Amino acid sequence: MLGAGGFKTAHPGWLSLTPLVESGLGSIPGQNVAVKRPFHKVFPSASSFMYKIGRFSSVNEIAKLFKEANVLYWSHSLLQLTYAFINHCTASSDEPPPFSIPRMCFIDAGLAFSYSQHDSKPTRMGSKPGSTCVRYLVEELIEGGPDTFLKFIHNMDSNPLLDEDDYRYHMALFFLSHNMFSM
Repeated sequence: MLGAGGFKTAHPGWLSLTPLVESGLGSIPGQNVAVKRPFHKVFPSASSFMYKIGRFSSVNEIAKLFKEANVLYWSHSLLQLTYAFINHCTASSDEPPPFSIPRMCFIDAGLAFSYSQHDSKPTRMGSKPGSTCVRYLVEELIEGGPDTFLKFIHNMDSNPLLDEDDYRYHMALFFLSHNMFSM
């Protein structure tokens, strides 16, 4: 296991799509990925701080994974729109801005479903309908740790992970918020 956060476990995995996509997640055969599943904490007793990982029902797990994937999809779109606005403004300006513009990104992710045909009854046409047995959020795996990637926020808290006295705190988070508000 790569780790467990506030509500997802992360496991190492690899992804091979057929056919490969042109770029991004799934563009490399056998691409290393983080395979994630939501969980809830099961405490053996009310006074215990230790917990076991409990899994959601299929319906609840699918709903949580689709919500997560949808948030990532819209986050990517808003960020692309923000940088298109920034690029347009800097291209039409006579002078470059007096500061460097932070370039942030969201990880690439997608949903993966494992299907089973066990105990399936043939349909009238003779084929067996599959049923999902496991669902995953598949995310690109960022190699190199904190030296190559700085995580600004995470799902469990909307507060930035950076300290307020870190110069990147104000520049990155509020710069993009201002531009999104201005559009």
